[in-house]
Amino acid sequence: MDVNKYLIIIKNEDKTEDIISYENNKNLINIKYKSTGKMYSYSRRDFQFYKNPTEIDIKDKRIILNQGYVYNVIKILKFESICKLFFGDGTSIVVSEYSLQLVKNNESQTLSINKFDYYKEISKVVSVKTEDGKSLLTDEYEGINFISSDTALYKYLNPKTGIYKMNVNLNNIIFPFGANKSQFQAVRNAMSSQISIIEGPPGTGKTQTILNIIANIVKNGQTVAVVSNNNAATDNVYEKLQKYNLDYLCARLGKRENKEEFINNQTGQYPKFGDKLEDEYSTQNEILELNESITKIFDIQNNIAKLREELNEIKLQHQYFNKHHDNNINMPKIRNIKKITSKIIMKLKVEYEELQEINLWFRIKSQFLYGIGKKDFYKRERKDIINCYNRLFFIVKEMELENTIKNNSKQLEQLGNNKLNILIDDSIKLLNEYLRKRYSQNVERKIYDIKDLYNNSKQFNEDYPIVFSTTHSIKKCLNKNYKFDYIIMDESSQVDLITGVLALSVAKNAVIVGDLKQLPNVITTDNKNIIEEISKKYMIPSNYNYLQHSFLSSVSNTVTEAPKKLLQEHYRCHPKIIQFCNKKFYDGNLIVMTEDKGENNVLEAYISAKGNHARGHKNIRQIDIIEKEIMPKLTEKITIKDIGVISPYREQKKELKVRFGTELKIDTIHKFQGREEEAIILTTVDNEIGEFVDDPKMLNVAVTRAKRFLRVVVSDSENNVGTNIDDLIKYIQYNNFEVVESKTKSIYDMLYKENRKQRMEYLKNKKRISDYDSENLTYNLIEEVIKENNFDNLDIVVHIPLMDILANDDLLNEEEKLYANNDWTHIDFVIFNKMDKKMVLAIEVDGYYYHKEGTKQQERDKLKDRILEKYEVPLIRLSTAGSGEKKILEEKIREIFAN
Repeated sequence: MDVNKYLIIIKNEDKTEDIISYENNKNLINIKYKSTGKMYSYSRRDFQFYKNPTEIDIKDKRIILNQGYVYNVIKILKFESICKLFFGDGTSIVVSEYSLQLVKNNESQTLSINKFDYYKEISKVVSVKTEDGKSLLTDEYEGINFISSDTALYKYLNPKTGIYKMNVNLNNIIFPFGANKSQFQAVRNAMSSQISIIEGPPGTGKTQTILNIIANIVKNGQTVAVVSNNNAATDNVYEKLQKYNLDYLCARLGKRENKEEFINNQTGQYPKFGDKLEDEYSTQNEILELNESITKIFDIQNNIAKLREELNEIKLQHQYFNKHHDNNINMPKIRNIKKITSKIIMKLKVEYEELQEINLWFRIKSQFLYGIGKKDFYKRERKDIINCYNRLFFIVKEMELENTIKNNSKQLEQLGNNKLNILIDDSIKLLNEYLRKRYSQNVERKIYDIKDLYNNSKQFNEDYPIVFSTTHSIKKCLNKNYKFDYIIMDESSQVDLITGVLALSVAKNAVIVGDLKQLPNVITTDNKNIIEEISKKYMIPSNYNYLQHSFLSSVSNTVTEAPKKLLQEHYRCHPKIIQFCNKKFYDGNLIVMTEDKGENNVLEAYISAKGNHARGHKNIRQIDIIEKEIMPKLTEKITIKDIGVISPYREQKKELKVRFGTELKIDTIHKFQGREEEAIILTTVDNEIGEFVDDPKMLNVAVTRAKRFLRVVVSDSENNVGTNIDDLIKYIQYNNFEVVESKTKSIYDMLYKENRKQRMEYLKNKKRISDYDSENLTYNLIEEVIKENNFDNLDIVVHIPLMDILANDDLLNEEEKLYANNDWTHIDFVIFNKMDKKMVLAIEVDGYYYHKEGTKQQERDKLKDRILEKYEVPLIRLSTAGSGEKKILEEKIREIFAN
């Protein structure tokens, strides 16, 4: 019958189009269908008939259905209190008029609809086209007629509505693939929140976390789509499931070839299941107890790792301290070194520095209470006494750290280091028992054909609850209206917003996984101008802007309510390798679980002689260094198949392949993402490091591919100073204790930071509040400038003796020597480079009256300025009475980096 004139509903289904005619037959209705031409009888209560509809004006209006968004509507007909919506793809739906709302385009409710249209329009620009010029992604967007308010996509487009929190017992969560503290929390977040975000830096067990989330989804009788922008990432997850004999739960779909391969390789059988788990109840209880207690074990494991790293750092700084200070000095006798702490030593040192003369109370404390030195010790020169206290700090701090590591290790043994293994075993038992109950009753497994994927999606997904695809293809895997319970999007920093939004539309809940510090999706220059115009047209908020965000960063900035977890524990790289990235890119948040066993030559930098060796995007001189200097030494330690060479350019890659053949793994940085090798050689190619090679995300990816050895080849150029590559070279040289000609010493930040802590306590206790407040205000200002301007390689130390900065006093005249060697002469603040601990900027804070013209202090200021100038130390003076100090400081740091 004519769908524009009539509406016939049989048993709550719109059958208008299928019917030729109907007739009344007492209490029954006889209906003739097009398909058979036969009459079928229905009771009157199952039959609804409407005619003479009115058309609703939808021009310049947006349609909202049950708070969800409706798209691609070409017409709405109203039959009494029922409305029929006709879509552009030929489908239609029937709804109550009370569930429907029409709003004008410019109203606030339409904003999220505009976002969807914005992505649809961009899909026409970025999508792959068919032979007849049709956009494949646009087809997918036009196939989305409705976004329900309970879906993850609705929450992303409309974050103010809030995400759902699931009512689950978190202690029942299983961990069949193992866990650490961060992974433990990330899995809990995923199972208790509609949208959650996992930031997984390299080597932190991202895949392991995904596997545990999948296991819990399946155990809960739910379904999941695992997607990424490429098959390599999802293949990794699939292969791990295969290793655990769980691949019978998986369907690798996506593009047509994958679907056909899956359909053709079905076995029609379920695997053989083990015996029934007899003690299921007690196993569940044991998991519940372990989930409650295991976090203490995780805390101790992480603490041991942090302490080891601190010990490595303090030992290295101690080495540098010994190099720069007189080693022949006699250390004071300590009555019982085990009874004093590094904190006590620093407290005494700070008090001594503040005293004009040693008083009786200080002698009693230091000599008799703490047993440091005898009477004659305090008759030495002040600078020797301070030197001894500093040296003593390093000695005692090392002992403290070693003892704490021992005590933590004992505590770990007492708590039972095998608790995690028990949790894993119990989790595997429970998962297998659930799967046995669910599948073992079926003798034969249904063989599905291609049509079943679309016509029988629910049954198919119940049989195969884990579906793998790319973000581009997931929408085409099953029926377009079918919803998975979960979507897990891996490598989401490489997923663009167009495919990310499409993928999010297929699920109720989402786990977004990636790393903002690694390579983003690539946008071609040709498309940028067109997309900019589209963004302006839609007045799109910045957090949804296609050009400004990957899918990970957009979700992170938009759904701020979603719990985020950084996976902190790193298991891949040698500590010396990963600590560069940790300090430079991750703000020290990674916990390094690998151990430094004192291996030689973990890091090496090769700087080619000056000269323009690069031609275009290849550098033969750097290839010569790799062949003649690096490879012979590396192949003594490992086989050639365990070495990877990374180049930023294809030209250099091609030249390397000519030289080394196929035996050596050679590729660009983009191709190496997601891989790892025992050794990595990074060739930077360019004579002068430009923005492309120096990109922090590219460098992070390149460095974190190396497990045991990292070699970096760069060209010698003054113009490379201040680059990220330059920071890497500085870090390597500092950690290798290489002699670098300099007029200044390294900064012992661990010493100075403890010094500041105790000094602030001292000022507080002595009621010198103005000094305390003034120093804190300036410290906070400097910290703010470093953070806001992303000077991530910089740090601050406070109140540093001038001679602790200068390499020697050879450049000074007698007056300057006298002043510089006075232990009261300090620099207020020092900004230094974390990579090589070298000074970047000295900062003096001048009080208005104390430092004004004609005073003795002003004369001393001039003397200090002259000394620092001789040693080429940049200096800036900030005034306590000045304004705009923040801007002055920012500009000075930028000026230093520019030079």
